[in-house]
Amino acid sequence: MTVPRRVPLALLDALAAGLGLGYLARDYRDSLLAHGSVLSIAAVVGIAVIVVGYRGYRGLRSANTRMEAIIAAELARRRPSPRPRR
Repeated sequence: MTVPRRVPLALLDALAAGLGLGYLARDYRDSLLAHGSVLSIAAVVGIAVIVVGYRGYRGLRSANTRMEAIIAAELARRRPSPRPRR
């Protein structure tokens, strides 16, 4: 089985992000330890915002699909006009 080209690129991106975060954590170790609770709350709030945004997107997308189905059903039931338009 062949590996898509995107997988090694994604792994390289993850490695670069991990190295960058490790470097920043080493430089700002004291402030990270002093404000750990604030960072934890910020991480939880950030994840919650992402989850709520994703759920909202899915809800709007499914509502759009239902609306399109309703409109298509209504348009399919229309009778043709007795006199064709020119």
